[in-house]
Amino acid sequence: MKTSLTLASLACLALAGCPLDDDPGFDDWCGDQLCHWQLVDGQIAKAPTWHERDYGVELVGAPVTLTQRPDISSVGCLEFKVIADIDPAASVTLELDFRADGTTEYRERIPSATWQPLTFLVHAPSWYDGVALTIRKESDGHAVLARLELGDGEGCTGAPIPLDGRPPGAWCEAASQCTSGACAPSQVCSTTFAACAADNPCADGTGPCVDWPATCR
Repeated sequence: MKTSLTLASLACLALAGCPLDDDPGFDDWCGDQLCHWQLVDGQIAKAPTWHERDYGVELVGAPVTLTQRPDISSVGCLEFKVIADIDPAASVTLELDFRADGTTEYRERIPSATWQPLTFLVHAPSWYDGVALTIRKESDGHAVLARLELGDGEGCTGAPIPLDGRPPGAWCEAASQCTSGACAPSQVCSTTFAACAADNPCADGTGPCVDWPATCR
């Protein structure tokens, strides 16, 4: 079985459109719990979907929180494909915590639907080194998810989601995104320079602050 799974994974990597999240179809159960999703709070149950042989996950009552950490980083355009049966009264949201540090940068309510496939794009930050994917149900009502597939998408428009606190060596567009306060000319967070300008004294009170390279002396 392990060999088969490994070969299947390698075959998937050779094809375009392979899911980036684990168990997007909620098929892999370990007893009464999903094997690849962590149940943070609430109750879930295996439930039939549009086909008698296809099962998904029912979010029972509220609140319910499921999460996982897909092994991805810096995929610029994320595509989500959702198939669900959700009553209008049930509030089910999708959340993304880039860097998986406890701060949610993206939150979207999954529309009420009856097994209609839904697709949407998320313009991710230009850099991140991990992500936590969370499904959250916040009100009572029927909600069964048959599929939540995360993929490498195309066609994202608008500005990427802001993400600050980037370490040295991370890609950046502005100094404010870097923990060092310095985004070098190569658009990489640097520790060499401190972010300052002639009219902006150094944060630690030292100075003076001179022109580029903007060093605090």
